[in-house]
Amino acid sequence: MQNKRDLVFEVIVSKGVKLLMRSWEKNMCSKEVSNGSERRRGVVRSGCKTKTTFLKVREGTKYIISNFVEGHNHALTAPQMVHLLRLHRKISEVNKALAQQFGDVNIPTHQQFSLLEVQAGGMQNIGYTNKDLYNYERQLHRKMKGHDAQMLSEHLIGEQAKNESFFFMIEADDDDRLKHCFWADPTSRRAYKFYDDVVVFDTTYNNNRYGMVFAPLVGVNNHGQTILFGGGFLSNETIESFPWLFEQFKKAMPASPPKIIITYQDPEMGNAISQALTGVFHRYCIWHILDKFSQKINTCIYKDENRELQSCVWESDTKEEFESK
Repeated sequence: MQNKRDLVFEVIVSKGVKLLMRSWEKNMCSKEVSNGSERRRGVVRSGCKTKTTFLKVREGTKYIISNFVEGHNHALTAPQMVHLLRLHRKISEVNKALAQQFGDVNIPTHQQFSLLEVQAGGMQNIGYTNKDLYNYERQLHRKMKGHDAQMLSEHLIGEQAKNESFFFMIEADDDDRLKHCFWADPTSRRAYKFYDDVVVFDTTYNNNRYGMVFAPLVGVNNHGQTILFGGGFLSNETIESFPWLFEQFKKAMPASPPKIIITYQDPEMGNAISQALTGVFHRYCIWHILDKFSQKINTCIYKDENRELQSCVWESDTKEEFESK
């Protein structure tokens, strides 16, 4: 049966005294209304009249059953399927807390449900379905929407309180909204001290609901592994945003500016580097260059001459040899 709350006021004479009463809760079968059609989720309304109405005396705490209709006009749910009924599904506070902790360490929702299922000893013991968990997390995200910038600021302040070597800078616009943000943790700053020769800067990762650009600055250590020097969020990719980021990067790093910075082919970025990173060699990323071969060169030529093109790029030791090939 599915609960349907309905406030109905009644006056009942009890021992010669009129007592104002109201229906506290009316329990009605989920198939009580017949609409002549089947809904997509498979629930068929059959006009079942089964219901129980509870009334409560306003002056007291006693509940009275004022109406009880027994006997369903349809087959009842099998015992092994009862846990799937809407009335029986509820996420406990403990599982809500676990779901938030799982989310903090980036465990996907479907894996969260699998872990909770194993912990409970089966799906029938969890008390809710996978869909309920998705709905809860969606509601949680809606509550946090609009507070992300404040949460980010509090997180960065907390990290700096743990370690004074943690560097961050946040800039707001005229409406006090997040405009730019940069941070570098102690590990990244220490790594830059040893591997500051080359920095790779790429801002192609801007897929988030606020349209902000994620701007990581990375390098390579002596094992050929990618290491993060710092990261930032920019409100746009303009001549104003890039110098601000580079200035914060220079403040955060313990060594001098890098010898070489590698970026993709962006004019605004090139101008910003010449302003903020004077004397640093600026080169374009080879991956972005090679990626355009198939767009700039005739398809048939690219297919037939690809080996020679690759040889020009990777097997030329001098500028003259490259131009000759």
